[in-house]
This record gives sequence, structure tokens and C-alpha cells, in this order.
Amino acid sequence: MDLLIGAPIRLLSGTVPHWFLGATYLNDGLKAILSAYLLRRIIRDSVRLNTIRQFGIYIAIEAVGVPILSALAGAATRLALGDTFGRAFYQWFLGDATAALVLTPTLLYWWFGGLREVEVHARLFFPVILALAASLSFTFLLPRSEFSPIVLYAPLPLLILAATTLRPVGISTGISMLALVSIVSAVKGSGAFFMVRSQHSVLAMQLFLIVIAVPMLFVAILIDERKEVQTQLSQSQEILRENYRRNQDLTGKLLNAQEEERRRIGLELHDDIGQRLAMVSIVLDQLKCELPAGLEKVGSSVNSLLLDVQTIAADVQELSHQLHSSTLQHLGLDIALRKLCSSVARQHGIFVEFRADDVKELPPDVKLCLFRVAQEALNNAIRHGNAKRIQILLQQKEGLLTMRVRDEGAGFDAVIPSNGLGLMSMQERMRFLGGRLLVKSQVGAGTQVDAELPLRK
Repeated sequence: MDLLIGAPIRLLSGTVPHWFLGATYLNDGLKAILSAYLLRRIIRDSVRLNTIRQFGIYIAIEAVGVPILSALAGAATRLALGDTFGRAFYQWFLGDATAALVLTPTLLYWWFGGLREVEVHARLFFPVILALAASLSFTFLLPRSEFSPIVLYAPLPLLILAATTLRPVGISTGISMLALVSIVSAVKGSGAFFMVRSQHSVLAMQLFLIVIAVPMLFVAILIDERKEVQTQLSQSQEILRENYRRNQDLTGKLLNAQEEERRRIGLELHDDIGQRLAMVSIVLDQLKCELPAGLEKVGSSVNSLLLDVQTIAADVQELSHQLHSSTLQHLGLDIALRKLCSSVARQHGIFVEFRADDVKELPPDVKLCLFRVAQEALNNAIRHGNAKRIQILLQQKEGLLTMRVRDEGAGFDAVIPSNGLGLMSMQERMRFLGGRLLVKSQVGAGTQVDAELPLRK
């Protein structure tokens, strides 16, 4: 690209010898090879100029570093034409830097999907470009007796619009149009740079183009990069939402499978093991009654065995009810929790108080969730907190169902994260129904578990 666009601005100064033109193109070729090598080595990807990082690296290499080396060689060549080294150096450098900023980006953007971008923004792209062309013609090509510098600002609103709405391909195209019209106007002796073939005219034009190109491209790339980040963020959020939905579905299936297994085991204990123990108890009772006189010691053993079997049968029945509560299913959450508290108090010899407001009929999944949370909270209070007094309060108001389980046990340090399966199970159950579980505890001050569930209308 440098072989095609690197020379036009420098050649405005007049005719040059053929040997100098050949040296110029050789210089431009070497410059292009070095620039491409450095860009690929540093960026390690296609140079699309679609990020601020790439644009910064591109400016450092293509518009500053390599042009300096090229200008050093070019200025030494220009000494043979009678130019001074300093003036030849800055003229050569500005020519390379201008071409790198106003023409090369346009070719890059059009090469990497520019036509697709134009098709997407066609309704805005073509009107803006046509309006910019008209503005540039008015500013630079329209003949006038005298020129006011303020006219140079006429294209700026359209350039700003292109930078903010048409992505980098739009503003780079506009800047290239500005550069070409500026060159044509300088050659024709019209517009802002009317000092034909003057070194000051070329210098003013180069500085003008550089000052316009750098901030406009920076703004366009920044906006484009931000939009790309927002797009990626939206995609990531959608993936997270999809994963969350899958996790919710998996949690629901896991909880349902767990409850189904509880129900199966509970019915098995009640209908099979419980009945077998009842038969054993009946047989032992009959055996005790049929023992002949004089076998008091054997009778005492049979009686002790009978009591053990009856205790085991009662425990199996209680375990069956905990795994699958028919009371919860048929009589509701209030009565099921009241029966659970009585059973726990009797089994462990502690005081368990239950209070409840007038709770309306609840969906089955809500009843089951709070019942399991209460079971786990009572179990934790007894097993880990050695609590002797527990209170359960069930309330329903303003579309919110709350249950508080408060014990006066040993408590624990709530700051330290807990990896207990029981707490995790309670949290997952509440989260699955859109509720939340709050646990407050202090060492020596007991534990309070608050379960809150919004009621669906």
C-alpha cells in the first residue's frame, strides 16, 4: 500500500529525476516490509485497527517509528537535490505519517469487512458520505476571491457524525475523501491550501490532516470497541442466564428425585418394616402369655425383648413420617409443623414451641420446602447446638411467607463459611422457589434461621 499511496503528497513539490523516484519507491517498499514485520511481531494477529491497543501500536510503528527511519534515508537522498537535511527530513516524515493516518486505515477497514459494515449501516452511510462530499466540495473546490479559515470547520460536524455512528470504516473513508479533496484543491490552487506548489501549503495540509485523523479515528475505534465489549457482555450474560436456567432445572429434578426417594423409603418402612415389627411384637406378646408357670426369668427376658421391639417399631414409624409426611400432604403445613415439633420434643426431651398465624392454603412445593427447612433447622439445633429450647414462628403477610427457627444453643461463628450439606440443602430449596434463607448466629448466643418465600398469586 505504501508503494501506491506513499508518494502523492511529496510529489506536489514539482518534477523529480527518475533516479530519485526509484529511490523513493525503494524506500517505501522497505518501509512497508519493516512496518508489516513489526506489526505482526507485536500484535500477533490480523492488523484490523479495531481496538485502541492496535491503533496505538499502529501509530507508534506506522506513523512515528518507521517513518522516522524512512525520513532519515530519504533526507540523505534529498541532499543530492540540494535540499537541506532538516527540511527534507520533516517533509519526508510528515508525508509518510500523513499517508499512514489518512489512507492506509481506509484500505484496511474496507479489506476486513468494510462492505458488510456499509450494508448494515447503508441508510445512514450513504447520506452522510454524500453530505460530506458536498461539504468538502464547498470548502475546498468552490472558487472564491478570498478564503476565510473558518470554512475549514464546515466538514467537522459530518466527520464527527461519521466517527460516532458509522464505525471506523465510515470515518476513515471520510478522512480519505478529505485528504484527496485537499490534495486536488492544492494542485488546482483553490480552497484553504491555495498556495500552489508551496512547501508551506504542503506542510499546512499535512498537519491539518493529521490533527483531524488521529482524534476522529480514536473516537470511532473507542466507540466500536465499547460496542463490541457490550455485545460480548450481553452474550456472556445470556450464557449465564441459560446456565442458571439449566442449574435451576437440574436442582428441581434433583429435589424431586430426592423427595420421591424419601417417599419410597418412608412407605417401605411403614408398610413393610413397620408391619413386620408389629407382627414380631404380637408374637412376643402371645409367647409371654403362653409361658408356663415357673419360668419368670424367661418371661422377664421376653417382656424386655417385647419392649425393645415396640420401641424400634415406634422409631421406624417416626422415621417413616419424617421421610414422607402424610400429615403435610393432607392436613397442611401448620398441623404438620406442630406435629413435628411435638415429636422432636418428645424424642429428645427438650422444649419446642410452635406458633403460627392464620396461614392460608399453600402450594404443595411451598409446604414441602418449609417443612424440610424446619426439619433441617431443628436437626442442626439439636445435633450441633445442643439446644434445649427451640421456637418456631410461621407468619404470612403482604404476599410473603416467613418462618423463623430460633434456638438457645451453642451457636457458631457466622463469619466463617459453612460447607455443611444441611445448610446448602436449605438454601437450594429456598432459592429454587425464589425465596431466601438468612442465618444469624453467635458463639454462645444461639442461632436464628429465617426463611422467606414470596407467595405466587
